[in-house]
Amino acid sequence: MKRLVFPVVLTIVALWWGLLSAMDCRRGADYYQRAKSVGDPLQSIEWLQRSTLACPNFNAWYMLGRLYHKQDQLDQAVYAFSQARSVAGSIQFEALALGRQGEILLETGQLPQALRVLELACQFHPVPPPDWLEAALKNARTKSFRTVMAAADIAAFLDAGLSTSKDGRFTVRPTVNLPVHFDFNQSILNATGSRQVNELGRALSRTKLQQASFMLVGHTDKRGSRTYNQILSEERANTVKTELERRFPALIGKLTATGRGETQLLYDGDDETDHMLNRRVKITLISH
Repeated sequence: MKRLVFPVVLTIVALWWGLLSAMDCRRGADYYQRAKSVGDPLQSIEWLQRSTLACPNFNAWYMLGRLYHKQDQLDQAVYAFSQARSVAGSIQFEALALGRQGEILLETGQLPQALRVLELACQFHPVPPPDWLEAALKNARTKSFRTVMAAADIAAFLDAGLSTSKDGRFTVRPTVNLPVHFDFNQSILNATGSRQVNELGRALSRTKLQQASFMLVGHTDKRGSRTYNQILSEERANTVKTELERRFPALIGKLTATGRGETQLLYDGDDETDHMLNRRVKITLISH
């Protein structure tokens, strides 16, 4: 008889705890609805804070992040979106919370961090992502492609490790897209491209990545024939590989180069920005 007492007590405690949790979440939902109904943002924030304390939930944290952002309370907004991600019930909601964090990082001038977060958000979000998320990522890419990405920032992309969605169904391998510049219709690096390759080599040859190997994939814009673009993308990827091995001999045997031509465009538009963003070399960590 005594053997049955403890399991029975545990069952009663679990049922009681579940009932209390359900009551808390009903109260949290009520606070959330009140936050939506009031017209004063500060009152909404107060109700949302009560909601998240009663029962942490995505909607309240996400709305709280949006209101903090509008009130220019950026640290609180980033925290709210990180909490929204932690309780997201789907990969889509997780992507939305990530994207909002990326927006704020971009707004505050943290370009490399914003680019990493926004890339991940768009990869996680089911197709198609919302317009605001696509616009934020394109803005970040455009700003990034007009500068030379520093070795430390390239390393941050590769050091992020495998990024797995909360539901465990989606994994993104460490990858960075670089605007390695060439002379027009050539596979010869120009001065800016040469500086970018040097920064890339410094990032890839760090002690931490001694056992790593990498795939270099060249991409072109869509102007020109598919055959010509395929050949050009292969030549450009091989140019980067050759230059990296020449300047950083420790990378010999760790690099593989290939081309995808115009088959994997980031953007299908016809303006110069779209063409610029499509011309890139993608670096992926394939083993570590």
